[in-house]
Amino acid sequence: MLELNPSKTRPSALQHGAWAETAILPGEDPRQFERLHRGLIKEWSPCGPAEQDAVLTLAKCMWRKHRIRNLGAPSLPAWFWLMKELALEERLDRMIDRALRRLGQMKAMKEVMAFKRNAAQTLAPRTRPDRRIEGPSIEPAG
Repeated sequence: MLELNPSKTRPSALQHGAWAETAILPGEDPRQFERLHRGLIKEWSPCGPAEQDAVLTLAKCMWRKHRIRNLGAPSLPAWFWLMKELALEERLDRMIDRALRRLGQMKAMKEVMAFKRNAAQTLAPRTRPDRRIEGPSIEPAG
């Protein structure tokens, strides 16, 4: 098992919070993060652990992007240089794009799988009472 020595770890991720392991840092309002997360859940309606994870990833990335935008208000020139140098916002945008793409692909795959299941049931041959196999009808119902 990997053990970290706290004296040798760099505190920079916790200092600026862009890559902090926790979504909410001390001093931030956890209710705001929960509102963002609930809004994304309402928008995407995730079903299953994979989609829930993608929505949580999306919420965390958007939260971090909001955090770095609000970091340097008092000393904007210094923070602006740091953010530009590290390309934090662009990196977070790419992570958000990946999370959105992953979520969209999962939803599309589920729709295709549901369509295939329904199509297989609809197009399956049926056995009539006289034991003759009846194929699917292609004539309009009416």
